[in-house]
Amino acid sequence: DSPALAVIDGTLCQLTREGARAAGYAPLASAVAEFRHAPLRCYVREHPYGLLPGLPNLYCLDGDFRLQWMAEWPDPTDPCAAIIGEEDETLVARSTRGTIVRLDAHTGRLVGIDPPLAAAG
Repeated sequence: DSPALAVIDGTLCQLTREGARAAGYAPLASAVAEFRHAPLRCYVREHPYGLLPGLPNLYCLDGDFRLQWMAEWPDPTDPCAAIIGEEDETLVARSTRGTIVRLDAHTGRLVGIDPPLAAAG
Protein backbone atom coordinates (compact mmCIF):
# COMPACT_ATOMS: atom_id res chain seq x y z
CA ASP A 1 0.00 0.00 0.00
CA SER A 2 1.22 3.47 -0.80
CA PRO A 3 0.87 6.00 2.02
CA ALA A 4 -1.63 8.82 1.86
CA LEU A 5 0.27 12.07 1.36
CA ALA A 6 -0.91 15.67 1.44
CA VAL A 7 0.49 19.18 1.62
CA ILE A 8 -0.75 20.86 4.81
CA ASP A 9 0.41 24.40 5.58
CA GLY A 10 3.28 24.03 3.09
CA THR A 11 4.56 20.81 4.68
CA LEU A 12 4.45 17.39 3.02
CA CYS A 13 2.61 15.07 5.39
CA GLN A 14 1.95 11.35 5.58
CA LEU A 15 -1.56 10.71 6.87
CA THR A 16 -3.08 7.92 8.94
CA ARG A 17 -6.27 6.16 7.86
CA GLU A 18 -8.16 8.64 10.04
CA GLY A 19 -6.55 11.61 8.25
CA ALA A 20 -4.23 12.66 11.08
CA ARG A 21 -0.58 13.53 10.45
CA ALA A 22 1.65 10.49 10.96
CA ALA A 23 4.88 12.05 9.70
CA GLY A 24 5.93 15.24 8.01
CA TYR A 25 8.66 16.78 5.93
CA ALA A 26 9.38 20.47 6.40
CA PRO A 27 10.39 22.21 3.17
CA LEU A 28 13.99 23.27 2.60
CA ALA A 29 13.07 26.95 2.34
CA SER A 30 9.54 28.16 1.71
CA ALA A 31 6.69 25.71 1.13
CA VAL A 32 5.98 22.51 -0.74
CA ALA A 33 3.98 23.49 -3.81
CA GLU A 34 3.57 20.06 -5.42
CA PHE A 35 4.58 16.44 -5.00
CA ARG A 36 4.39 13.27 -7.04
CA HIS A 37 4.46 9.91 -5.28
CA ALA A 38 6.34 7.12 -7.08
CA PRO A 39 7.37 3.64 -5.92
CA LEU A 40 9.93 4.02 -3.09
CA ARG A 41 10.22 7.80 -3.56
CA CYS A 42 8.43 11.11 -3.70
CA TYR A 43 9.34 14.02 -5.96
CA VAL A 44 8.85 17.44 -4.38
CA ARG A 45 8.62 20.90 -5.92
CA GLU A 46 8.94 23.86 -3.60
CA HIS A 47 8.10 27.47 -4.25
CA PRO A 48 11.47 28.83 -5.45
CA TYR A 49 11.30 31.92 -3.25
CA GLY A 50 13.52 31.66 -0.21
CA LEU A 51 15.92 29.06 -1.60
CA LEU A 52 19.56 30.04 -1.71
CA PRO A 53 20.68 31.15 -5.20
CA GLY A 54 21.58 28.18 -7.36
CA LEU A 55 19.62 25.61 -5.33
CA PRO A 56 16.95 23.87 -7.40
CA ASN A 57 13.36 23.82 -6.19
CA LEU A 58 12.90 20.18 -7.28
CA TYR A 59 14.19 17.23 -5.29
CA CYS A 60 13.48 13.63 -4.33
CA LEU A 61 12.72 12.04 -0.95
CA ASP A 62 12.73 8.37 -0.06
CA GLY A 63 9.79 6.66 1.68
CA ASP A 64 10.99 7.92 5.07
CA PHE A 65 11.18 11.56 3.85
CA ARG A 66 15.00 11.56 3.65
CA LEU A 67 16.52 13.70 0.92
CA GLN A 68 17.86 11.48 -1.89
CA TRP A 69 18.87 14.06 -4.46
CA MET A 70 18.38 17.61 -5.66
CA ALA A 71 17.75 18.10 -9.35
CA GLU A 72 20.60 19.00 -11.67
CA TRP A 73 18.50 21.87 -12.99
CA PRO A 74 19.74 23.46 -16.23
CA ASP A 75 18.87 27.12 -15.56
CA PRO A 76 18.71 28.54 -12.03
CA THR A 77 16.85 31.62 -13.33
CA ASP A 78 14.06 29.42 -14.74
CA PRO A 79 12.90 27.20 -11.85
CA CYS A 80 10.67 24.15 -11.97
CA ALA A 81 7.00 25.05 -12.40
CA ALA A 82 5.45 21.57 -12.62
CA ILE A 83 6.23 17.90 -12.18
CA ILE A 84 4.80 16.18 -15.25
CA GLY A 85 5.57 12.57 -14.38
CA GLU A 86 7.86 9.60 -14.90
CA GLU A 87 8.65 8.00 -18.26
CA ASP A 88 10.95 4.95 -18.34
CA GLU A 89 13.04 5.86 -15.25
CA THR A 90 13.10 9.52 -16.29
CA LEU A 91 11.41 12.30 -14.33
CA VAL A 92 9.83 14.89 -16.61
CA ALA A 93 9.26 18.44 -15.36
CA ARG A 94 8.43 21.84 -16.88
CA SER A 95 10.18 25.12 -16.11
CA THR A 96 8.44 28.47 -15.66
CA ARG A 97 9.39 29.42 -19.24
CA GLY A 98 7.99 26.16 -20.65
CA THR A 99 11.21 24.18 -21.10
CA ILE A 100 10.71 20.44 -20.62
CA VAL A 101 13.46 19.06 -18.35
CA ARG A 102 14.26 15.35 -18.18
CA LEU A 103 16.10 14.00 -15.13
CA ASP A 104 17.31 10.55 -14.16
CA ALA A 105 14.66 9.40 -11.65
CA HIS A 106 17.26 7.67 -9.46
CA THR A 107 19.95 10.37 -9.30
CA GLY A 108 18.40 13.68 -10.37
CA ARG A 109 21.07 14.14 -13.03
CA LEU A 110 20.08 16.03 -16.15
CA VAL A 111 19.21 13.72 -19.06
CA GLY A 112 17.99 16.32 -21.54
CA ILE A 113 15.94 19.44 -22.21
CA ASP A 114 13.33 20.31 -24.81
CA PRO A 115 13.05 24.07 -25.39
CA PRO A 116 9.55 25.58 -25.37
CA LEU A 117 7.74 25.65 -28.68
CA ALA A 118 7.75 29.04 -30.37
CA ALA A 119 4.35 30.68 -30.61
CA ALA A 120 2.88 30.45 -34.10
CA GLY A 121 1.91 33.72 -35.56
